[in-house]
Amino acid sequence: MICKKIGVDFHGVLNTNPLFFQKFCDMAISKNVEIHIISGGPRETIEKFSVIHQIKYSKLWCIFDHFEAKNEVEFLPDGSFHVEDELWNSAKAEYCRKNEISVQIDDSIIYGRYFTTPYCLYNEKTKTGTLSEKKISFSHSAEQCLNSILNVVS
Repeated sequence: MICKKIGVDFHGVLNTNPLFFQKFCDMAISKNVEIHIISGGPRETIEKFSVIHQIKYSKLWCIFDHFEAKNEVEFLPDGSFHVEDELWNSAKAEYCRKNEISVQIDDSIIYGRYFTTPYCLYNEKTKTGTLSEKKISFSHSAEQCLNSILNVVS
């Protein structure tokens, strides 16, 4: 199997279909495929959600943590924060390139523009994704979905 790492976004993907992704992630890990949850954050929310819904993953990476560690987050007086749009929007793509992620499952058209890694654009309403012009169903069995993704990227 060539595909070794699958990235999954949290907001708009994993958190909208937790029962499916619990099975999907479990199945992938059982086949020695790493699952990387790649999200904006916050880390604590994702960790808590993953425990509650028993979602297994290999690594969790958050954009906010990445830029905070580099001192590139501007904290505003109202308690919010800002990171340059270009940096924020390209961060997931950079992480996937550097970590040799085989495919990213994400719901953002904006982030997808920065990817060279295969990008499965997930539609929360239809529970489908588009990967290399192929429709992937996230409403069938987790095994069927995983096999469809692996067939496209392998």
